[in-house]
Amino acid sequence: MTDGTDPDALSDLVSRYLDSKSRGATASGEATGTYRASAASELTRWLEWMDGREYTLVDLSEEGRRVMARYAMHLARRTRGEEGIAASTARTYYAYVSGCLSYAVRDGVLPTNPALADRAREELPQDADSDRTDQQFWSRDQRRALTRYVDERASEAISERGLDAGTPVRDRALVRVLAYSAVRGAEVLRHPKDARTGRQGLHWADVDLERGVMRVLGKDQHREPALLPEPARQGLDRWYRVQRPASDDWPVFPTDHAPSKFRAGRDRLDGAFDDHLDAVDGDVDALLREHDIAPPALTTEGARSLMRRLTDAAGVDVDEECGYLQLHGARRGILEEIYRRDRGDAQDLARHKSLSTTRAAYQHIDAEEKTQRIDDHLADIE
Repeated sequence: MTDGTDPDALSDLVSRYLDSKSRGATASGEATGTYRASAASELTRWLEWMDGREYTLVDLSEEGRRVMARYAMHLARRTRGEEGIAASTARTYYAYVSGCLSYAVRDGVLPTNPALADRAREELPQDADSDRTDQQFWSRDQRRALTRYVDERASEAISERGLDAGTPVRDRALVRVLAYSAVRGAEVLRHPKDARTGRQGLHWADVDLERGVMRVLGKDQHREPALLPEPARQGLDRWYRVQRPASDDWPVFPTDHAPSKFRAGRDRLDGAFDDHLDAVDGDVDALLREHDIAPPALTTEGARSLMRRLTDAAGVDVDEECGYLQLHGARRGILEEIYRRDRGDAQDLARHKSLSTTRAAYQHIDAEEKTQRIDDHLADIE
């Protein structure tokens, strides 16, 4: 086998992949069949594209997501050029390359298949009726990187400050709820222009950690139970012990905005506020707790600012256009992964009334799986 830095290593990989997919090879070793012919044509173009940019197997191993994202963008441009290939054709071409790279993983040439990374696949063209275009999906790697960062940050804060750890533990709980429970940001955070109950932040009265559920105001404007998987419950349970809310009326994710907390205290205590504040040495948090004055919940805009900071601090690789891990991208990402495993469970986590709603949102997965099954059939019969 050639060295990974040698351009011929890619050609060798493609040849071995095509041979592995062939059925009924000739005496000279040339594989025949419709699948091989179709895949070989596009894989040859891919090799030329890679060679033109001097990409090697080492590049695919070390920065494969970036390389494959650029290849996906190249395919997207081909749908707009004179050649005018269809978006579905572009995705099929990408699937040929992805199949080859999966073979490389099985063959021990690559550690992972970079073509499967959401960062790369998001650049693929979508059909005109697809609602996935320009929508962010947290990938598994992104979710793990962010949760790992907030977990470590919260653990360090608890080690140093104990029950005074505060914000880092809250942030861990928020990230874990977003990442694993598929809630919408507006269902657990405060919308500053929506005074309805259920749009003023999730409160502890709405959370049942023992049963693993929380009640939220859903998209259809009805209060409904939302699931709290174990990774989300862990974050909330530890945050509850640190926050020590004075009552169940307190928000699960309170704001850190000091003027908002001062305003809440003044609204309740009126003229006596300053005296009470002096009694606790100016500690507004202690004042709110002593008088059971619930602080305002973190707003959706405040959470977006927080996610920008956390994404940057965690060093998570994100699309330049998105800029950071967005609130709703967490919902789309976890539902996509569950949907690939079990359609019904994805429907339950999404709280869709009908499975058809879930299928409509993740129809791209159905299409990918159908294509793979047809490819497998063709590989067997040709």
